[in-house]
Amino acid sequence: MKVTLKDIAHEVGLSPTTVSLVLNNRPSRISEETKEKILSVAQQMGYRPNPSAVSLKTNRSYTIGLIVPDIRNDYYATYAKGLEDTCQQKGWSTILCSTNYSSDRERQYIETLYAKSIDGISLIPTPPNEVENNFMANRNLILSMKIPLVQTDLTNYTQNVNAVVCDHEKGGYMATRHLISLGHRKIAFITGSHYLEGSESRLKGCKKAFLDNGLDWNDQLVYEGNYSYESGLDGIDYLSDKDFTAVFAFNDLMACGAYNGLNKYNLSVPEDISVIGYDDHFVSGILSVPLTTVRQPIYEMGKEAARILIHATEHPETEPVISQFDLKLIVRNSTRKI
Repeated sequence: MKVTLKDIAHEVGLSPTTVSLVLNNRPSRISEETKEKILSVAQQMGYRPNPSAVSLKTNRSYTIGLIVPDIRNDYYATYAKGLEDTCQQKGWSTILCSTNYSSDRERQYIETLYAKSIDGISLIPTPPNEVENNFMANRNLILSMKIPLVQTDLTNYTQNVNAVVCDHEKGGYMATRHLISLGHRKIAFITGSHYLEGSESRLKGCKKAFLDNGLDWNDQLVYEGNYSYESGLDGIDYLSDKDFTAVFAFNDLMACGAYNGLNKYNLSVPEDISVIGYDDHFVSGILSVPLTTVRQPIYEMGKEAARILIHATEHPETEPVISQFDLKLIVRNSTRKI
């Protein structure tokens, strides 16, 4: 038999209205002790709300849509986990949309989520490329729908919109300065696509570190990858006939590719070449030579995006916020002094 609000109210000795306020996560002056009691009894009795009834009554779906370029990428998967965990804790649901790096598909997902009366959208936009450059159009489409939005990974387009960001120029500077402090002067770089703001910001930070330390920049030691393992391998192939003592790969996946690429040329990490990555992917600490990297708090960023969206839904008058997270250099065994 289906458990109702009245059943729970009878069990805890409170009114159905009080029980409803707690189970629907509505603002109230109910004590935390009472809330915990109601939630505990509801769980024990196997209470399940009727989603359709809740939506009709509140004009809300209690659902957040997450749009990412590729859920197979660990960065996006970790972010999604943080967002989903927070939504689940609050009694909200999530709908995940993976665009396969297509801004046209991104637009289709936006329209689908709107048709489902979504309460908020967390958008990690599809990067522009030679074929598509619809980021601003898609973002503005969401804003025109009056749906709360949090965008991630872009610091140059945060006006009048909620955003969760990191200072990637600072991250690039931090990694390069570390290598310079170890005596490296001939540093190679395996970057992401120049269409990506995060990659360009990292590169800007790298160049600033060179400038601040009176070093000459060498474009011949820069290989443009695409954040894939394979482009780490390809980057080492490109660099194989060049003189360098260290490699900064703009994410840990490319750093892993660089490891194996260097091994192909009988070069050891860090004895012959120092390597530093970016993100602090879980594999970075369990490689045969643990990877020095720049840590992004990706999981926490996903949690913050969910928190901002839920708050914006409950308090629509709230001004947009920009939540910036700190980066941290994690020094392991893949870099050494020369």
